[in-house]
Amino acid sequence: MELSQATMTVVMFLLSSVTAGLATFLTFLFKRTAANERALMQHKLDAAEKYAHKNEINDLGLRLESKIEELFKKVYESKH
Repeated sequence: MELSQATMTVVMFLLSSVTAGLATFLTFLFKRTAANERALMQHKLDAAEKYAHKNEINDLGLRLESKIEELFKKVYESKH
């Protein structure tokens, strides 16, 4: 079964349209993925700069505890 010239033209047009649409969609998808990765990295950087980490909070607690102990020792020694 042979296809006529007009049918072949329509089939080629449809295939090229689908290919162009797919290429456009993939280009959009890759650009959007790259933009999301950049936004995520910026968010991680902002979060790291803004919020304290768990070990930093633990260090702060230990320093605060030692300062309170020193203060209690000074108060206790000053009363005796």
